[in-house]
Amino acid sequence: MVGLSILMGRDQDLLETLPADCYRKPVVTVPIGRRRVVIVNDPEWIRHIFIDAREHYPKSDLMISALSPLLGDGVLIANGETWSHDRKMLDPAFVHMRLEQMFPLMRGAMDDAIVRLSHLSPDQVIDLEAELSHITADIMFRTLFSEPIDGQDAAGVFGAFMRFQRNAPQFNLRVILASDPARPEALPKELMADAALLRGLIARLLEARFARLEKGETFIDFAQSAIDARDESGCPFSRERLIDQLAVFFLAGHETTASSLAWTMFMLSQDRDAMSRLRTEVATVLGAAPFTFTDFKRLPYTRMVFREGLRLYPPAAFLTRRALKADRFGRVSVPADSFVVVSPWLVHRHERHWQDAWSFCPERFADDQPAPKMGTYIPFGLGPRVCTGATIAQLEASLILAELLRRFEFRMTNVAEVFPMTRVTIRPRSGIACTVSTINSTTF
Repeated sequence: MVGLSILMGRDQDLLETLPADCYRKPVVTVPIGRRRVVIVNDPEWIRHIFIDAREHYPKSDLMISALSPLLGDGVLIANGETWSHDRKMLDPAFVHMRLEQMFPLMRGAMDDAIVRLSHLSPDQVIDLEAELSHITADIMFRTLFSEPIDGQDAAGVFGAFMRFQRNAPQFNLRVILASDPARPEALPKELMADAALLRGLIARLLEARFARLEKGETFIDFAQSAIDARDESGCPFSRERLIDQLAVFFLAGHETTASSLAWTMFMLSQDRDAMSRLRTEVATVLGAAPFTFTDFKRLPYTRMVFREGLRLYPPAAFLTRRALKADRFGRVSVPADSFVVVSPWLVHRHERHWQDAWSFCPERFADDQPAPKMGTYIPFGLGPRVCTGATIAQLEASLILAELLRRFEFRMTNVAEVFPMTRVTIRPRSGIACTVSTINSTTF
C-alpha cells in the first residue's frame, strides 16, 4: 500500500509522495522494487542504527554514488576504516579551530553582506536562498582559507550546487526502488561537470595556499589545520584527500546552513509574533552594538527560533543506510542489502514525538520545556557520525538572523509558490523571492 501510494504520487518528489503512515508508524516498509526499503521513525531503532549497530549500517550506496564525484572519500560519505582513520586525523583540527578564533572571520563576512544588502533598491526582488548562500559561502571560505569569496564565485557556487542537487540520482524515487548495490546508477554528465567545477575552486585555493606556505607565510584556519594533520604513522593527507575533506566542510558549513536559514526566515516572515519577539530580544540585548561572540549565549529566543527551523526543515530530509546483514525492527524483518531510511523530516513531524508537530513553535525549545528524547531531534544526525560543525552552524545562524532581521525587512513575494522539495538539502521548489528594505538606518 505504501509503495503504491508513493508510485501514484502526482510527482516524483519524495516529500510530496510520502503517505500519512510515514508520520504515524514506528516503521514503514515499501514492499516493491528490487530491494526492501525500510523507513525507521522509532527513536530506539534509530539509536540502534546510528550507535549500537552502526558498523552494520554504513552510508548507503546511493548516497555514496551521488556525492562521491563532489566529496571523494571525504568523511561525510566514507565508511569503515577510511572514515575512522580520517576522522582521527581531523579531530585535532576541530580542537585547534576554536569558535573564538573563527568568529572574527564570520563577522567580516556578515559586515560585507550588510553593506551589499543596504545598496539594494526597496523594489528589487532577490532570491533569499541565493543571498544566504552567498553569506554562508563567504563565511566558510574565510573559515577554511582566511579569504572572502567574491560575488562571481559565490553566484557560480550557488548555481553549481543547484544543478548538482537537481541531477543527483539518489533523490529520484524510481532510481531508489530499482537500485542494486552491485550496479550503481550511472551519473549524469552534468552532475560530474558541476562537481568538477566545485572541486576545482577548492583545488585552486589549496594550491595557492601551498605556494604561500613555501614563501614562509603562516595561517590559522581550517585548511591549515587539515594540511598539518598527521595520522599515527606521521603521514599527511594527500592533495586529493585534502580536497575531499575541504569539500565536505564547505558543503556542510555552507549549503546546509543556507538552506535552514532560508526556511527559518520564511517562517518568521509568516509569524509576526515570533518575528517581533526575536527583534525585541536582539534590540534589548545588543542595543546599537554589533553582535559579538559572547552574545551567542545571550540570545536564547534567537537560538530557539533556529532550532525550530531545523526541526521543521532539517538540512537533510533523509539519512540513508545500507543493511550489511539481516536484522529486525520489532515485527519488521530487514534483509541484507535493504535500503534503510532515517528521515529527520519524518521524525521531526511524527505525531508520536511532537505535539502539534506541523506548527512553527520556537517555545517548544525553551529551557523550561522537556528536552527532546534522544533520537527524535536529529538535524545534525546522531552518534559518532553526528555533524561536527553543529555548534558552528548555530553560532553562524544566530549571527545572521540577529544582524539581518534587526536591520532589514524581507517581504516575501511568492508565498503561495513556496513548497519544499528534497535534494541534498530541502530546497524551495521555486525559490523564495523577496524584496529587502532597511528598517534601521543606524550605522553599526
